Amino acid sequence: MELTEIGTYCCLGVGHVFEGIYSIRLSRPEDKNSLTARLVSELLHALDALERLEDCKMVVLEGAGGYFCTGMNLQAFEDRSADGKDYSTPESPQFMFVMKTIAGMSKFVIGKVDGQALAGGVGLAAACDYVIATPRSTFALPEAIWGLVPALISPYLIRRIGYWQAYQMTLTTLPLDAEEALKCRLADEVTADPDAAIMKLYRRVSRVSSRTMREIKQYFKQMWIINEAMENAAIEEIDKLTASHEVRESIQNYVRYKRFPWEK
Repeated sequence: MELTEIGTYCCLGVGHVFEGIYSIRLSRPEDKNSLTARLVSELLHALDALERLEDCKMVVLEGAGGYFCTGMNLQAFEDRSADGKDYSTPESPQFMFVMKTIAGMSKFVIGKVDGQALAGGVGLAAACDYVIATPRSTFALPEAIWGLVPALISPYLIRRIGYWQAYQMTLTTLPLDAEEALKCRLADEVTADPDAAIMKLYRRVSRVSSRTMREIKQYFKQMWIINEAMENAAIEEIDKLTASHEVRESIQNYVRYKRFPWEK
């Protein structure tokens, strides 16, 4: 799909694709589209702009360069990066609000996953209304390797794939390929031509008004367990772990020396 730029951002490409279809493209391929405070801030701004755009019926969230999103960059745990780049990690409430915003939009949101989705990237996909993956795509939660828990994304991941599959992904840290993701409903469709699949879906979804889309999402939200108490518990858990000396030391040792926590 050709993207006609409609917004100017440092970390995103936002544009008009076709009629009522608009795209938000994470554009930090040199860092595997990892999450920084700036990227998350720009993503929230772009989502708000498209929510208010009357002719927007569908939002496609995608990544550039063979990566969807790989979550928080481990370099963020260094006080100062050697290459001078910005790896500042988003605050937990801010990232939780991104997923909440995606899930609550009056537009139909598609996660177009072409390549790797890790950690917070899995959360972004799980918050979408529909996920289209390409055959080369993979999904994984590697947090436990570093002594972390995917606390922020778990409510949306469990909503999408169920408790046991989310629990298993968290415990094992094993990646799912595209077909495995399809079987557990982390992906709704796997195709080598995701743009054609998007156009086919748009022809149907575009007939549903934004008002009705909002009503459906608000109603189904009442049927599920994501509430303020759960959000606060998730934020407290991840903030506690990321502040831990052991976790920070493990990640810093990997960033500095490429040494995993089990390598003494």
